[in-house]
Amino acid sequence: MKIERLDTDSKRNKTIFVVGFILAIILVIVINYITSLAKYRNTESIELASGNISYNKADLNIIAMYQESSYSTNGYKQIDDVPTEKYTLSNKSYCEVSNQKVEDAQIEYREGAIYVGNIKKRGTKCYIYFDLDYKAEDMLAKLETIKQSTYEKTAMPNSFSGPYDESTENPEGKEKIYTTEDNYGTSYVFRGNNNDVNNWVTFANHTWRIIRINGDGTLRMIFQCATPNCTETTGTTTNAVDGIAYKSVPNDDNTYVGYYYGTSKADKGEEDPTYEETHSNSTPSDIAKAVDSWYTGIGAMTNYTKYLSGNTGWCNDRTVVKNVMNNYTGDGTGQSGTGYAPSARLFAKNSWRKTQYSTLKCGVEMPETNPSEEEGFSSFNEIDPVALKRDLFTTIGSNRGNGVLPNPVGLIMVDEVVMAGGFGGTTSTNYWLYTNQYYWSMSPVHNYPEGWAAVFDVLAAGNIHTAGVHSLSGVRPVINLNADIEFSGGTGKSNNPFVVKTNI
Repeated sequence: MKIERLDTDSKRNKTIFVVGFILAIILVIVINYITSLAKYRNTESIELASGNISYNKADLNIIAMYQESSYSTNGYKQIDDVPTEKYTLSNKSYCEVSNQKVEDAQIEYREGAIYVGNIKKRGTKCYIYFDLDYKAEDMLAKLETIKQSTYEKTAMPNSFSGPYDESTENPEGKEKIYTTEDNYGTSYVFRGNNNDVNNWVTFANHTWRIIRINGDGTLRMIFQCATPNCTETTGTTTNAVDGIAYKSVPNDDNTYVGYYYGTSKADKGEEDPTYEETHSNSTPSDIAKAVDSWYTGIGAMTNYTKYLSGNTGWCNDRTVVKNVMNNYTGDGTGQSGTGYAPSARLFAKNSWRKTQYSTLKCGVEMPETNPSEEEGFSSFNEIDPVALKRDLFTTIGSNRGNGVLPNPVGLIMVDEVVMAGGFGGTTSTNYWLYTNQYYWSMSPVHNYPEGWAAVFDVLAAGNIHTAGVHSLSGVRPVINLNADIEFSGGTGKSNNPFVVKTNI
């Protein structure tokens, strides 16, 4: 038998190495734990872009930031740098631990920096959102700078006793701009006739007229003609498309007052659809299809989409008000006789109001029963969030409204026509929206149970009119320019329009 010598020194060395390695790992873990506890106790700050984020290193693992994009209709985009101006911290910002929201986390945004406080657990993740913070005053300042003159500001009433009358409202022909509230803040509205309203704009090889500066600083414009620098105020060229039905057939249901509509009584058979089903915005109306077809087709607007806001929407106010037209008491479903909020502001007990009301707020709460001529409306202040979500038409992916439109384009509200100088049932050729042509609004009137749904339009004589949705009228597309657009020249006059800078 062969006897070999046991190499005890080699075994001993291996054992020492293994034990030492294990002790070293334990030591590293202990040191790291002690260090992490120190970090947990001490709040530190880390520089991020142009600001600092204050946080506990052991607590706060990830910060993702998102910014509402002025060059996108899809809401927020992820960013790497803290914005330094024209943004505000969104109430969408939050922190979470293990997918549970931290309700008492403190997030602040000031002087170009983000501060996070009251973080108590490790593994906290914070998501920071920034909203655009432009105001109407910012756009107004651009217009005044480029034309080198100042508008005279006048408070806009919420009611009118007739169409625009220069002899009483502006006898000196001053360049006025009217202030009122919309869903985003203070809005500036252009009211008057073609002589004292300098609101002409050249953009995307078309000529437009400014309806108003929205409260978020975007610029709302209506189509005037299909060539730049045109000066025509009347005639067929003022419609982008002519002879279009709002909704051809079928048209005998409440759902068809919708710019987009939902489920009709006929669709459900014997079962009555709910209000939500009726006005679910699942299908574009004929007028919506025509507007989009113009935008992507002969209007050639797709290359200019980045200059347009899809968040500042178009209102198709479908809040139900009873006893507006023919004493209808329907609930807005099926073929029931139903009156809608815009008609309540213009009608009292079957007749045009002598005093007619308007609001730029979409989703505004209305009384269940239409007030009489004598009672009228005191104000339009409260917003129904459900109605706002349903009736404010915005583009797909928008963080406002219903987010159903494929393109950032819509139609005018009848309330905007009233504020510009129009009036229901009364001929008027003295305000700047008069074109001697028929054209649609997107404001519903009612559903006539023995016939058809109805929507407001503007007649060739300039007066606001109620039209069955199967009627033929013209299309004047409405767009909202981004708040950060710039102008290369112009004074807003017909022969010297504002010119929007583009790189197309």
